[in-house]
Amino acid sequence: MNKTMEKEYKWRATEDTLGQALLWASSCIGSQSRIVHMQSRYFDTADGLLRAQQAALRLRKENNNSVCCLKLRNENTPDGLRAHEEYQCAAQSVTEGLNRLPEKGAPAALCAQVLQGPLEEICAVDFRRCAVLIQQGDMVCELALDQGTMRRGDNTAPLCEIELEYVAGSEQAFRELAADLAATLSLVPEPDSKLARAMRL
Repeated sequence: MNKTMEKEYKWRATEDTLGQALLWASSCIGSQSRIVHMQSRYFDTADGLLRAQQAALRLRKENNNSVCCLKLRNENTPDGLRAHEEYQCAAQSVTEGLNRLPEKGAPAALCAQVLQGPLEEICAVDFRRCAVLIQQGDMVCELALDQGTMRRGDNTAPLCEIELEYVAGSEQAFRELAADLAATLSLVPEPDSKLARAMRL
């Protein structure tokens, strides 16, 4: 399997903004929503191997499913568009995930190096996501409205953000839809990932 390039916009939000975004999405033709409870735990080696390579290793429970994900940094634009390599597989532990991720296209050498460990949990994010699938013509994307808590050690902070992730079809239409959403709600781009913000706690 070839690498997967995840492309998404990320903006800062408040509880009111999340409600406004949901109303905006409901006006889009072909929109359908679902609620997902996300419990994300992030891991790294004791010497910070993944962080040094701007990579992220996550084990996340999505309702009743457990998924391991490896992200490799690629690019980040001023208007909030983030693009990175992402590989994921079903797994009950990070060890299981690291052994299976090369089958999904993840760098085998990096996975093997991380497995030498030891691995430790570095932070966690627990949140509720309202995910709205939007289709316009051949373009498909998902609007994610996230609200919850970030944790590192004994320190916690609230999480509230909006994401718009490209799924398929015209990338130009995706960018135009993102621009419309940002302009309609006067959204401010969020340049940092959940992991980066949790690690600052």
